[in-house]
Amino acid sequence: MGKRSGVPHRDDELAALSLAGLEAELARAHSRLTIVEGAKAAKQWHKRIHWLEAEIARRD
Repeated sequence: MGKRSGVPHRDDELAALSLAGLEAELARAHSRLTIVEGAKAAKQWHKRIHWLEAEIARRD
């Protein structure tokens, strides 16, 4: 997975997002997971989804 500007890749960047921004990023990750080809890329998206869900749960 390459790095895009405006997309959080570190915990401090994730902390700067609002809850709505986190949910939007989670929805984007789920949609990308449905079209990914290859096990390695799918694993990366699963890890990202888990990271985002953990942050949302932490804020609740």
